Amino acid sequence: MRILVFALAAAIGFGGPSSAFDAADLARLKTEGGCVRCELTGARLAGAGLGGVDLTGADLSRADLSRADLGGAVLAIGNLSKADLSGADLGSADLSDANLAGADLSRAGLVRARLLRADLAGARLVGADLRQASLPYASLAGANLAGADLGRAILSNVNLSRADLTGADLSGAQLIGADLTGSDLSGAVLRAFMPRAELAGARLDGADLTDAFMAGAMGLTQAQLDRACGDGRTKLPPGLSVAPCSRPLD
Repeated sequence: MRILVFALAAAIGFGGPSSAFDAADLARLKTEGGCVRCELTGARLAGAGLGGVDLTGADLSRADLSRADLGGAVLAIGNLSKADLSGADLGSADLSDANLAGADLSRAGLVRARLLRADLAGARLVGADLRQASLPYASLAGANLAGADLGRAILSNVNLSRADLTGADLSGAQLIGADLTGSDLSGAVLRAFMPRAELAGARLDGADLTDAFMAGAMGLTQAQLDRACGDGRTKLPPGLSVAPCSRPLD
């Protein structure tokens, strides 16, 4: 583990008044390389090497895990609410049923991460890499995903209502039954599979719908599509159309 010893020493020696972590749990994490259901609230683990560790059910709320290596780690049913995970590597990590509400995951690497039913409401995921991540039934309500890469991500039945997806890349993503009510998809690459997706009130200004499958999408209006573009392969509900992307948008 790259710099785990240093990070743990810092956490034990310099915890702030808001920290409520258990020093014994930190020591256990150091010696055993894992800590199931540990109390690590507010722990300072910035840059720590925690790849592959088992932190199932651990409480890491408000912890500083910025730039940490958590690749392949098990954080299922854990509490990471309001944690700082900016720039962290969570590739192939298991975050199923985890609470990440209000967490900062800006520029985090979540390639192939498992986030089944995870709570990411209000989370910050600006510029995050979520390629091929699996997020079925997750909540991303009100989350900020501006500029995020969601290529080939599984987003079936996800709650993305009021989410900021401006400039996001959703190429090849699966959004079956996803709730995008009131979301902002301005400038997004929405070449996705979206049957039964709810798009009422969603902004599609400058969105690229090339090869998108939106047949059966709900709440979609011609007014929304007039601000987007697509091509002959774009599949829309009956009676709706979209201009080709070769035409400059107003």
